[in-house]
Amino acid sequence: MPKNEGECVCSPSILSMGSSDPQKNIRSTTWFFFLFFFLIFLAYQNSFQSSWQLDDKPNILKNHRIQPKQLSLPDLWQAAFARPGSGGFFRPVACVSLALNWYFGQENVFGYHLVNFMIHCCSAWLLFLTICLLFSTPRLVGEGSLGQSQFIAAVAALLWALNPIQVQAVTYIVQRMTSMAAMFSLLAMFFYLKARLCKNLNQKRLFFLGSVIFYLLSILSKENAVMIFLSLPILEVCFFDRLFPRPIVYRVAGGIILLCVFLSVLLVLQPEVFDFILHGYDKRIFTLNERVLTEQRIVLKYLSQLFFPAPWRLSIEHDITLSTSLFSPWTTAAALTVNLLLILLAVKLGRKQPLFCLAVLFFFLNHLVESTFIPLELVFEHRNYLPSLFLFLPVAQGINFLLIKVHDKKKMTAVIIVCMATLISAEGYATYIRNQAWQTEVSLWLDAVVKAPNSARPLAVLAIKLAWGPDPNEAKLRKALELTKRTLSLRMSRRQTDAAQLGNVAAIYSKLGEYQHANSYYEKALVIAPEDANNRYGFCVNLITTGDFLRAEAEITKLLEKGFVHADYYNMMGFINLWTGQPEQALPFIRQALKAAPFRPDILITLGKCLSSLGYYDRAQWCFSLAKQMGRKDPIVSLCIIENALLANQVNRANDELKYSIKRFPLAAFFRPLQAPSHEKFREVPLASDIIIAYVRSELPKIMAQFFPGKK
Repeated sequence: MPKNEGECVCSPSILSMGSSDPQKNIRSTTWFFFLFFFLIFLAYQNSFQSSWQLDDKPNILKNHRIQPKQLSLPDLWQAAFARPGSGGFFRPVACVSLALNWYFGQENVFGYHLVNFMIHCCSAWLLFLTICLLFSTPRLVGEGSLGQSQFIAAVAALLWALNPIQVQAVTYIVQRMTSMAAMFSLLAMFFYLKARLCKNLNQKRLFFLGSVIFYLLSILSKENAVMIFLSLPILEVCFFDRLFPRPIVYRVAGGIILLCVFLSVLLVLQPEVFDFILHGYDKRIFTLNERVLTEQRIVLKYLSQLFFPAPWRLSIEHDITLSTSLFSPWTTAAALTVNLLLILLAVKLGRKQPLFCLAVLFFFLNHLVESTFIPLELVFEHRNYLPSLFLFLPVAQGINFLLIKVHDKKKMTAVIIVCMATLISAEGYATYIRNQAWQTEVSLWLDAVVKAPNSARPLAVLAIKLAWGPDPNEAKLRKALELTKRTLSLRMSRRQTDAAQLGNVAAIYSKLGEYQHANSYYEKALVIAPEDANNRYGFCVNLITTGDFLRAEAEITKLLEKGFVHADYYNMMGFINLWTGQPEQALPFIRQALKAAPFRPDILITLGKCLSSLGYYDRAQWCFSLAKQMGRKDPIVSLCIIENALLANQVNRANDELKYSIKRFPLAAFFRPLQAPSHEKFREVPLASDIIIAYVRSELPKIMAQFFPGKK
């Protein structure tokens, strides 16, 4: 073994692993890429048409910043500020890639899945290359042949890539942020190793520069990749001769421990210092201490899933009992003990078993961001994608050790190879099965209902699919109502989820026409979360439907006074004033609504009716015509145009619109808005029904005679 790193022989070629024949090396590593591609494709072949899920919608489908109209730098730059909802700088590398997908394929999921799949294949190959490079480091150089190092690297990479727990990071489209962060992290580590092994100073600098660039790209894909910087000392300690004198290492380690102790004491004595973190727990059902304690068990659960990844153990939702203290439940202390023992064992064996040390320390280190104090949801399987990169190295090393031990026993060798092939095949098949659950939103959440029966979210999502999906008939609405009510007694992920579910119950009752029940549930929801704008707006819509305009006005006023700026709120206030006969008061609100959402057909109709009521008939006609051009071509628009024309004494215009309506709509559909019951009448702007009906009755025979001459 070399006495110092300067003596390590390593080819400057990026793909070279120390072989004397770089071309042969390149061919062999390329062959491994195609092997990975083929096996991963077999496992993921049923994922390319999986539907949009969960955060895909706010991040992509409803995020106009990530939907470029043309392939230009300004449009792509806009994607870098595509934080859902408020906008702002947000994971720009991943977001730009999603923007490119949108430009070429819009809502077609195939392109997104194809890119995610290729990122996963590239990550598997980069993992293989990085592991191979570890065998050129001072600690491992000479440990086995090139073939043995490639065998270990290939097995470890396949066990990682085909593990079904990775489905959530690959098939879940928006988690490209996670997979891209891992891919660039691997590149950063690979180039760092190349720099450390390279003898040429200029090439060393280029490799270090490449490592820094890929590290930044990983962070700009997803922030949890920041821990890769702290992973490099693990590579140094495990695979290189000591870089610094022992006293300096001890002082740095002691300083890190003292800093951790200081921060812990500060958290206990002066928690207000951490308000920027603690504020996030206001919306959670757990405290910071409960999360940190619970995550000890969850990380151990992740390890069990990774090493026993049966599809029935994987889900988008998990039932997790909170840890309120070290011994409640008792498994908290047990999990913490096991985790600490694993870390201490890895540190102790760092010199003798560097691959085991890397696997364990890298796993726990890269779980620090998402599995400690930050107020995220408790558990998501995609959080293992980056931390588990090197986790299967000891397994691959063990298989290689067994093969060496029995190399002269053909039967034993065959048994080990068959067992290894069976293991890899079983993982691939489990991934294929797991991908079936991700085919549609309904299949994903039906799967979660079975695996997490005490969680509210799966039932809530299924209820929404029934009540707001295609053909929401009464049977579906009743079932949705039952599911939503059941969620109220189950575990929620946020403190105010109860209010959201009460609001959903109210909305379903409204769909069923049971408005009094709906009002009572809206009131309960607003007691729990008075700042919930969605529930208050839904309550207002329900009050208007029942004709309670005064109370609806009071409720919408509360929204506007709290500073909520939304076109719907202003339009609703104008709508209420129209129904209460106050068009002068309605006009400023409707103009505000149009300013917030220009050319929206429903707002144009409200504005047109307001202008018509104030005697501005030509302006009203312009609004109604524009609403029709914007896609609103139902009887309401035609009736508004006819009424406005009659009020303006423009009978010819009224006749033209009536002829258009008779050609376009069945008579029953045309008259329905004029004869609607009260609970339907208040959904549209007020119409002078008597005037319109009298006019239509007088003109209809003449118009029908034109269409059918010679018939009475």
